[in-house]
Amino acid sequence: MTEIWEKLKNLFAREWARWLLGYPLVVLFGVGIVYYWRVVYKLTAFTPLVTTLIVTGLFSVLYLLVFLTAHFLRQFFPLKAAALIFIAGLLFVFINPPLQAPDETMHFLRAYSLGSGHFYYDQNEQYPDDVNLLVHEFPGFYNKYMPLTKDDQGNVTVSAADGFMRYYQGKLSGAKAVNATTPVQQTLPYLPQAAGIFLGRLLGGGALVCLYLGRIGNLLCYAALCGLALWSARRFRSILCALMLMPIGLYLAASTSGDGLLLGLSWLFVGLCLAERMDWRHFSALSVCFGVLITAKYTYFSLLPLLLLLPWDKENKDHKKWFWLLPGSLLLAGVFFFLLQTAHNAFFSNYGAIAYFTDSIRPAEQLRFILQKPSRYLAVFLYSVYINSANLFSGGVFGWMDTVLPTVSYFSPLVLLLSAAFAAREGAFADKRTGIAMFLTGALTYGGVYTGMYLTSTPYQTIPITGIQTRYFLVAFFAGLVLAAMLIGKTMALQKLREEIPQKTPPEWRMLHIAFLFAAASALLLFQTYYIGA
Repeated sequence: MTEIWEKLKNLFAREWARWLLGYPLVVLFGVGIVYYWRVVYKLTAFTPLVTTLIVTGLFSVLYLLVFLTAHFLRQFFPLKAAALIFIAGLLFVFINPPLQAPDETMHFLRAYSLGSGHFYYDQNEQYPDDVNLLVHEFPGFYNKYMPLTKDDQGNVTVSAADGFMRYYQGKLSGAKAVNATTPVQQTLPYLPQAAGIFLGRLLGGGALVCLYLGRIGNLLCYAALCGLALWSARRFRSILCALMLMPIGLYLAASTSGDGLLLGLSWLFVGLCLAERMDWRHFSALSVCFGVLITAKYTYFSLLPLLLLLPWDKENKDHKKWFWLLPGSLLLAGVFFFLLQTAHNAFFSNYGAIAYFTDSIRPAEQLRFILQKPSRYLAVFLYSVYINSANLFSGGVFGWMDTVLPTVSYFSPLVLLLSAAFAAREGAFADKRTGIAMFLTGALTYGGVYTGMYLTSTPYQTIPITGIQTRYFLVAFFAGLVLAAMLIGKTMALQKLREEIPQKTPPEWRMLHIAFLFAAASALLLFQTYYIGA
């Protein structure tokens, strides 16, 4: 008996055996999910056997992909993290119905135009019929709360699958829709999506194929930037992993939104600031990141305090040189990309002035109000942050802020706090300069975003500030979590441990796996919301 037990222990010590033992649990979970959908949501689209085979087959493919990633990339953390981010993001690519990410319609149209070789911003550009039909059949706010059709018996249909049926039927019948338009006049944030769309058009694919290839291109770029950020960073990688895999961030990266590239660049900027060394490659990358980010959205100026995290050494002559060159390099990059985009708009656009959503939005008067009554605006700002709970509990708000998954919103803060706990040892050794940089970054992000939305999205003197979304604050969350890690680490007196003592399993590896599982579970809940029922 002892010999048998020893053989079993030796067998369980093998990686492939542990993964094999976990596979029946994956299949059992798939069977349970299908049974739950049939009982609770009366799922009858396919027979029980067919539905079970489809779901368990998809779960099996996902399990195989994760196993291959874990087995072949286990020695190189950044590459493994990038692969898992890409795999988790693929779930959102195909689960999210077309054009349902925030403002994805206008982002897709700009990316489609660029992918078609049209670098001129033509306000009257004519899109192909299938593109117009796709925009028509999948308008924003398309979810269970806003059904669009009724069946023959007059019952309201609520599944996003109906949109696909109408789209294909419209293509077969040669239906036409009103020509779509986009107010977007930027190029750099849409190059990854445009590359995917170019490939789709090259292969003869229609609008829907181009949309999904554009999403995959955007996601691939995001995953690569995240991998580079984790390769550069030497501290707080568990927090970075948790935020990179946050469902709301993956949801954007897995769409054709330009925010996917911007979010990836912001993580790369953070990772470069957490590097242990400084050289011309790091500073070049920092400058390019900042130039692209600040040209796309002025609120990214809040990243500048993170430069305090760079390993400045006043006694090192090279560091003294970089200390003076870096600000000039960042400024030069910002001016270069800004002038590049401005020149593009001036010489290759016929748009003219872009109107705001309503006539009641008057940025000049809002700015005058802020300058004349700063104390009153401070009250407006604090009230807006208060009623939004500092956006800490809205990580499960998807779509155009219309598809709410309470479970994701409840558990997102817990997963993020867990990442701070994993980083407590690093926080214990962080110096005062790190705390100052994080506080300034968080404060500037909240102040910049809320003020920006007050100027551009809030009707004159309206309270509270409107248009605020959690996706704008992920970098601020990073700053807050680092401060939490510092508080936990110093409270637990982890400084008494020697920093160079290795841990058996680095905390970032554990956090990567937990965050991946949370992202996959969130994707499943999103699928259930869009395609199964409320």
